[in-house]
Amino acid sequence: MMVALGGELAPVRRIEVGAEPRVPAPEIRIAPGRSTTFFFDARILPDELSLEGRERFQRLGISDDHLALVPSSALREGERLRLGLRFRDGAAPEQVTFVLVVDAVLGEPQVEVYRRARSVESYRQEVEELKGRLSQARFELDRLQLEGRSSGGVESLVAALENPEELAVRPLTPTKVVAHPEVSVSQSRFVTHQMRWRAIRVDLRALPGGAGWVATGASLTDARGRSHKVLSHWQTAPLREDVAQALVVRVDHTTDLDPGHYVLKLWDAKGRTVTLEGLSLK
Repeated sequence: MMVALGGELAPVRRIEVGAEPRVPAPEIRIAPGRSTTFFFDARILPDELSLEGRERFQRLGISDDHLALVPSSALREGERLRLGLRFRDGAAPEQVTFVLVVDAVLGEPQVEVYRRARSVESYRQEVEELKGRLSQARFELDRLQLEGRSSGGVESLVAALENPEELAVRPLTPTKVVAHPEVSVSQSRFVTHQMRWRAIRVDLRALPGGAGWVATGASLTDARGRSHKVLSHWQTAPLREDVAQALVVRVDHTTDLDPGHYVLKLWDAKGRTVTLEGLSLK
């Protein structure tokens, strides 16, 4: 650690960075003719250093764990320069940015940077789970808007129908079910409101290891392999082992469904799929 004149320890700036970007970027005071050294607790990529006004620094030394720079007198008081560095391991955050502020009096001699690393895969998984929740919310909003109601379940939905006979529910018998070992399919049904919507309901239960399964995507294809538009999907709750949960997939009611067998495929953020083949929707 550097020692100041008079025997006092020079101040050390400690900065912690995480996966969430810091806005604005941390400001570091630099003084012409005096060194500022950055120390990192994670390896950086020296070749990917980005420094504005690089040619106006007297010295610049960099390795995979520290950076030392000495500004020259060509820098003006109060001038602001961006410094960007990338970490080597690919975890989040992948990079860090600082704003160097020229200050002849309050230059900071030492800056220690600590990173709260997070794997990119964990970040990607969280995004997929959020997509699944958003899809469920959209489905619920669509249903409420269609029925002009602010709450309620199946009972209120049926009560809102002017002609109950327009609502049809019939069982679906797939010719084949291919499910991940941690997920079980209880039954499936095709629900239609003659003039307004149609949907496929699948009752699912978690097997050992499958608790928490939530669908993040759904697809519907016909016997020719053609894809049919799926408007949204909604699940009553994450799967549990003790009780079945309903998963509802809305199918575009403006598309004609030809006679024949269809394939419904569902998947979660971890790629655990459930496929129902041979569904007759006509």
